[in-house]
Amino acid sequence: MLIRLHRNRRGQAFVESLFVIPLLFMLFIFIVEMGFLMYNWTVLNFYTCSTAAMAATKGQFTDEIRLRLAQNINDWTVNSRGYTYDVTGADPPATPADNTVYVYGTDRNTPIQRGSYINVNVNYPWHFRFIVIDSLSRFVVSEDRLRIKVNASVPSEVFIE
Repeated sequence: MLIRLHRNRRGQAFVESLFVIPLLFMLFIFIVEMGFLMYNWTVLNFYTCSTAAMAATKGQFTDEIRLRLAQNINDWTVNSRGYTYDVTGADPPATPADNTVYVYGTDRNTPIQRGSYINVNVNYPWHFRFIVIDSLSRFVVSEDRLRIKVNASVPSEVFIE
């Protein structure tokens, strides 16, 4: 009886798949989440650099340019629905809020002379959609909330007399 049980391998593939399938699923979800993260970083980097170039041609990082950057971020990033946008600052936030995107940089009321640099910065909150990946990332990085930070610096093209 015991020898017959030892030779019976009918359930072996099922038991092995119970261990392998969840690992493959987690690997797939991780790859998808990293794709979303890289997409958002690319969108933020593109629009921050484009906005810096636009501000350089005007010689000032105005409220209109800041709002256009916030609108582009809202329209093109993956998980920006429900976020609020703070476009009024010149410095990074001391304690950023969880669901707030910060657009800050060179003072919005100061025209910048040709050759001086205009800085455009974005501080974007990031969370993973799959709760296990989100919890694991917070454990590994030791942060409550992950944030994507993008900076662009371009010399002004406007000569002010």
